[in-house]
Amino acid sequence: MRWYYLHNFTRYRASLEALRIHMIDKHDLIGLDDSARKSTLMSGSRSATAPHDAFSLGRRMELLRTTSNAALSSYLAEEDKSSHHLEVPFRAFNLALVDNASAEYSFITEFFSKQSFHAVNRKFAEIFEPTFALGQALTKQLVDTTVDALGVLICVRLNQHFAFELQRRKMIMDMHCESMRRAASSLSGRSAVSALSLTSSPNAQSTAPHQLTQKFANFLQGILALSSEAGDDEPVSNSLGRLRGDFEAFLTKMSKSIGDSKKRERFLFNNYSLVGTIIGETEGKLAEEQKSHFNSLKEAFAEKR
Repeated sequence: MRWYYLHNFTRYRASLEALRIHMIDKHDLIGLDDSARKSTLMSGSRSATAPHDAFSLGRRMELLRTTSNAALSSYLAEEDKSSHHLEVPFRAFNLALVDNASAEYSFITEFFSKQSFHAVNRKFAEIFEPTFALGQALTKQLVDTTVDALGVLICVRLNQHFAFELQRRKMIMDMHCESMRRAASSLSGRSAVSALSLTSSPNAQSTAPHQLTQKFANFLQGILALSSEAGDDEPVSNSLGRLRGDFEAFLTKMSKSIGDSKKRERFLFNNYSLVGTIIGETEGKLAEEQKSHFNSLKEAFAEKR
């Protein structure tokens, strides 16, 4: 059975690798000027995929909300010509893994019912260890070179869902879930911070919100929406703090190019107001903290207007 699962999941991984994945890399940084990004794309240095917004969550949240437990079949994966984000193959592989591992674990516990709990778990681990390693390698492959912080964080949330499902089924796959959690979590913070990576930008030409503010606010809203159930120990909060600090430093630097103090304050007010509006309906403890922070900034500059 060890060979059987490894063989079939190796084939399934190859099928998932046939999916077209949106490449979100250094050319999709929030701080990259749009004209520079278009120039890079036109030069042909990246393989073309369908247009996508790298900074907005959009319908990607539906993957966490779906009640369907059907994994993507190998045939459909190989025939699919549409483009997907990295969380799609991640979910498909691990959903199939959870289902197959659950069935095998149920059989082992019943067939070896007279053996100890630890003996049964050892037999299960012997069968699935190579397949777990295959899944962990796929996770590393998907997240290692991307700056798609939203996609990496979705993978973290999916992994949490799988862990809860395994607890419900009274299964032991802690080592596998923890390995995937470490692989994805270690990159989610790095991706969130590197996604900003501000490039040099021209001076502010008006008091209207800067184009980067729209990107930042959409990105922030996505991170907050994916963290709506997060507690006090949410690791992504530290990364958000650094990201927010870089954004505020950028706006302060931009505002200094405006000579008139009243216009400078209006510029900051308009930018912070836009962020507050975009994240305004997002729920959760982390979201409330961010909304309170940006409302305070907005009010500070509103008083000076």
